Amino acid sequence: MKGRNESAMGGFRLEIPRSYDASPERVFRAWTDPASLKAWLAEGGDVVADPRPDGLFYLGMMHSGEIRPHYGRYLRVERPRLLEFTWVSEHTHGKESVVTLEFAPRGSRTELRLTHEGLPDERMAIAHTGGWTFFLDTLVAQLSGEG
Repeated sequence: MKGRNESAMGGFRLEIPRSYDASPERVFRAWTDPASLKAWLAEGGDVVADPRPDGLFYLGMMHSGEIRPHYGRYLRVERPRLLEFTWVSEHTHGKESVVTLEFAPRGSRTELRLTHEGLPDERMAIAHTGGWTFFLDTLVAQLSGEG
């Protein structure tokens, strides 16, 4: 298994905590099930996901009527407590960055911590903070709509 390419990563990182009224398994599944990813993260765009170490993913994320490709590979998949993957898009200037998701049970809720490392500059770190905040909020609605 190939790990992180630290020498090619930028020096900026962000961290966002979020709490969900769902089990860690349900929140983890929302991040790994292609149909779920299509609904809330790709906003109806194309999704290919093979959530296993060295498995690849592609998200054709819809934004302002355009498809914005994002892709990467899974580094660590430890159901239902940790998911780590590379993240590449035009917003990382085509360079690999790394997203780590930690899922912790808190009673009937799940505490999620998203860390995104290796962003190329401060402007892209700020932009990703806004984007991830939007999508983490969108995930609340996705989880409440599930049975």
